[in-house]
Amino acid sequence: MSDIKKAKLFLPNYFKIVGIALLIPGIIAVVLRFYYSIKPEFLNVKVFAVYSIYIDTKYFKVISNNISEEIVALLILTGLFFIALSQEIIENEDLVFIRLHSFILSVYFNFIFILFSLFFVFGIAFIQVLMLNMVSFLVIYIIIFNIYLYRYKSAANKENET
Repeated sequence: MSDIKKAKLFLPNYFKIVGIALLIPGIIAVVLRFYYSIKPEFLNVKVFAVYSIYIDTKYFKVISNNISEEIVALLILTGLFFIALSQEIIENEDLVFIRLHSFILSVYFNFIFILFSLFFVFGIAFIQVLMLNMVSFLVIYIIIFNIYLYRYKSAANKENET
């Protein structure tokens, strides 16, 4: 237990709430941006681009861009990151093992997802799959971890009742 505390690999527990607070508006923004095609004008700003292709290719230039997609990605990725890496109220060796197991399973599932997409999804749809892949690993990890955490807590409760 002392090694876990010393390593400080995980964020404090309250980051889970911060993550949820970022994720919810991120999901709402995804729906507004991509389902309803809303691109607020005030988000058209000049940004520095290392590499950009629209009509022509630009390197290391300032370009005009609507940053709605970037804001959506920031909210969702940061929210998922905070949720995935925040400590539980009681963090112990069992939970570290559960986290590792969940992480490895997430790698497997994500690899299968990408491999399937590589052979069966083409064109712009493949680019969309790659964009989805930015969040899929964290989503899969959070789901698997919470399933194992639920099972762990259920088993611990049953053990305490007997």
